[in-house]
Amino acid sequence: MGQEHRATPAAVALGLGLRAAREERGVRLRALAGVLGLEPATVSTIERATRTPSVEYVTRVLGFLAVKGNEYRRLMLLAQHLKMPNWVDPGPVEYPALLLEYERTATTMLTWAPRVVPDLVQTPDYARAVLDSEILTGDEVAQGLMMRLVRHEAALADDTPGEVTLLLADNVLEHRVGGRGVLKGQLGHLLALIEAGRIEVRLVPAEPRGQPGLLSPFTLFGFPTRIPVVGVCHDHFSAYVTEHGAVERYQATAERLLERALDEPTTHARISDVIAQL
Repeated sequence: MGQEHRATPAAVALGLGLRAAREERGVRLRALAGVLGLEPATVSTIERATRTPSVEYVTRVLGFLAVKGNEYRRLMLLAQHLKMPNWVDPGPVEYPALLLEYERTATTMLTWAPRVVPDLVQTPDYARAVLDSEILTGDEVAQGLMMRLVRHEAALADDTPGEVTLLLADNVLEHRVGGRGVLKGQLGHLLALIEAGRIEVRLVPAEPRGQPGLLSPFTLFGFPTRIPVVGVCHDHFSAYVTEHGAVERYQATAERLLERALDEPTTHARISDVIAQL
């Protein structure tokens, strides 16, 4: 067995994958621990990514659970790269477990959105318009809509401790995704979430010296015990970064965006004005 360490994205993804494989096959944690000759607490710490397993451990677990095919290859790949500070997660796209885990457990989450409203808070109509504008299959659009709903409910539930801050480029309000009615409904949904105390939204105006919308979208996740994580998500994969220098650069970028952002009352008034004009 390895030593406890600060969980990398690969370690968190592996723990989630091992737990999912066990639960899908109806194997109780205590039963698995018995087969492996370990204490249940040890197996639990691996599934929660507070302890690093060896490749041999992962091989034994997957063998006992009869995990095969793509699932086996994905979990073994994770097991071989547990110490890597950064990770590109290729899927499964229909259930991004690592992203869901970070959104569910983060105590702070700051998202920079330069082009459209972040998918975590999109309405179904707005999300459908965003997804339909991309080169996606019908199944991928349906999966995207379902996952937005699941993530919204998990990350913004009343009992979720996370503090969610959205930094939106001001031109997001002018980008009529899906038409006037769809954008009006989306902005109204944003205001409702703000008034309910679930999110904070700040608009970042363009300045002559530079257009913030040219910066790629990203999310900074903060945790009480885990190291900070930067997430960069796309339609077919997600990348997660924990390397110290890279995270510091994203944090510095977030600070500069916050310095340029309008305050909350001004942002809310601006959103209300746009709604009234639609």
